[in-house]
Formats: sequence, structure tokens, C-alpha cells
Amino acid sequence: MTTIRKLTQENFEDVYQLNVYAFHFKDIDEAKERMRHEFEHGIALGAFSETKLTSSLIIFPFEVYYHGTIMKMGGIGNVTSYPEVRGQGSVRQLMETALAEMKDRGMIMSYLAPFSYRFYRKFGYEAAFEKRRYEIMPDDFGAFEAPRNAVDRVRWEEQKEELMAIYNQKMRQAIGPLKRKEWEWEKRVMSSTKKRIALFRDTNDVPQGYLLYEFSGEHLNTFQIDELTVLTGEAEKALWEFVGTHAAGFDRFTYTGRSDQRLTHLFQEADLNQKMTSSMMARIVDLENFLKQFPFKRVKDQEFWLEVTDDMAKWNEKLFRLSIKGQKVTVSIADQPDDKSRYLKASIQTWTQLFMQFKTAGDLQFEGSLSASKETTRALQDSLPEGVPELHDYF
Repeated sequence: MTTIRKLTQENFEDVYQLNVYAFHFKDIDEAKERMRHEFEHGIALGAFSETKLTSSLIIFPFEVYYHGTIMKMGGIGNVTSYPEVRGQGSVRQLMETALAEMKDRGMIMSYLAPFSYRFYRKFGYEAAFEKRRYEIMPDDFGAFEAPRNAVDRVRWEEQKEELMAIYNQKMRQAIGPLKRKEWEWEKRVMSSTKKRIALFRDTNDVPQGYLLYEFSGEHLNTFQIDELTVLTGEAEKALWEFVGTHAAGFDRFTYTGRSDQRLTHLFQEADLNQKMTSSMMARIVDLENFLKQFPFKRVKDQEFWLEVTDDMAKWNEKLFRLSIKGQKVTVSIADQPDDKSRYLKASIQTWTQLFMQFKTAGDLQFEGSLSASKETTRALQDSLPEGVPELHDYF
């Protein structure tokens, strides 16, 4: 019989050895220290067969930005099992317990990095983030000029407040990025000793953008841009000009950005090698409280009735009355819609993709995931803030 328990520091060695075995990483001090730090900052759950730990996961208590609103989000990581118990339902039990734990802690959203999208759809998760990956050759830079304004190579310890301030200002109005705590910067974003930083300041000496990069590849001949965050077009141009000054020293340059991020205005030739890739999955954990916190556009008075199917979180399986009147948004539970023309029905995966703006209401209605009239579909879409989801972290 399998039992699910919260794990303590007494269980750390068993969890670590399970991760070493299942993920095939080297049992070295650096890996153990990284795992210990994640264990300390997360909520670890384990599945036991009698006294033996067979499966585990960690919930990371994050916060995310959504158009100026800050929402609590549970990041699921380190989901693993010994091979001999896979397929016996222990991960499902862990995920059910994790969802209830997140709801109890006010985490209305959850993200995870899937090994299989199909597998995690069973638990109510759906693809919610995409990335655009560029591979840029040295000749693509053409006649890039040296930056006219100051771009300096800096040290994290000396400029971390400036970098964190730029990131927060840029991401505050975005959809879905992490509101990073300092430990997340220290232990995740800046954990690699290979990472370098370039910082742009305007003519008033105010920091307006930064670049995180490293030299990778077997012969260190790839200039890998890990993060480029800017507040102005001037900062963007200056930092790419800084990258361009390295063209003679590298075989290629790689950059992964937001799904709608285009670079053609920065290069003389527009045919850059680019590829779209699916990234993290997400799900709404607690739809009622999510709707109460969601920053709906107050364009005009609206009423909708939203029905939800959710096999993993039965507390979401309700009919919600959503009323938007003036500056007031009201969410309540209804037995049936007062106005059937304003009724919409979908799974929790579909509602997640809609409210994350991964897909529009029209797209979801067209593909059959969202059941509603075209008029109601358009009205709900008009009530949502514009943008595309973006996430610059991985766990």
C-alpha cells in the first residue's frame, strides 16, 4: 500500500539518492548542495511503500506577475520515481496531494516542465509557454557598430540590485513571469560560474538593460545569450551592438526569447535562423480565487457563466458567474446560467490557456475546446488584457 507524506530534513538523503538514480546525474558535492537548497526552499512530498521512499516531488512557492497583479504559483519540480514502481499510480497520488496542498496555501496557479506533455495533461496541465530560439551566424551582424553609449561588463555582486530592478520593472506588466526572490537569482539564474553580465546605462547613467551570457560548446565557440532584458529600444540596440562586437571570435550566437519577439529591426538581413519551441506547462489550481484576482479589462459591463471540468481538482467543477461592472468584478457560484447566451464551458486546461493568453477565445472556440457562441466568445476575449505569456525561468 502506498502512502503520501510530507518530507522533512530526515528524508533528504533518501530523496537525493532517488533523484541521482532516476535522473542519472553524478553524485557530487555540487549536485547535492543544489538539491539540498531546493529541498529547503520547497515543500517536498513523498510516496512510500511501507517505509521505503519510492517517488517524490517538490512544490516551490513562487509568485508570478500578470499585468501588474502578483499571483501565488506552485512550481512543481523533481517529480521522480524508481523504475520498478512507475505506472502504479504513486505519481498521480502525489499530484493530487500537491494540488490540495497548493490550494490550501493560496497558490492559485501551478507551472511545471514536462518530460511528456501527454502525461501531465492527465493532471490538468496544458502547454502555456512557447519560446522563439534564434541561431545567428557571425556574418548576420553585418556592419554592426560599437555601442555609442556605455555597455560595461560587470560583476553580479556589485550590480545585482540594478539587475533585479530592471527585471522587475520589465516583467511587472507581462503575463506569467516569475517575481524572482533574491535566492532564485542567486541559486538559479546566476548559479553558473560561466555566466557573464553586460549592463547598459543611458546618458544620465541610469541602468536601462542587461545581458546575461556565456561561452559554450566543446571549443567555447558559441556565444550563448541566456537573458536580455531591456527597458528602452536604445538599450536593446546598444546591447545587441555589444554582442555584435564579438562576431569575429565565435562560430555562432544563440538567443532564446519570448514567442513573439522579432529581431529583424536589429539586423541588415531579415532571414535569421529561428525556431519555435514549446516550453513549460501550467494549470489553474483554484479557479474561483484566480478569477477574483484576475485583472479583467473594464471596457463595459459584462456577465458570463463559466462552467469547468477538472478531474484532478473537483473543487473547480462548478458553474461560476462572472460579473464585470464598472471597476468591480464579482465571482459567485451559480446553479444554472441566468442568460444562456452568455454561457461558456471548457476543461481546466482550456481555461488555463485562455486566461494565460496562450490561445485566444476565438481559437479555442474554433478548435472545439471552448463551448460558447461566437458573440460570447468575442465578448469574453475583449475583457482580457492583451499580451503573450513569457517565462524566463526553468525548474
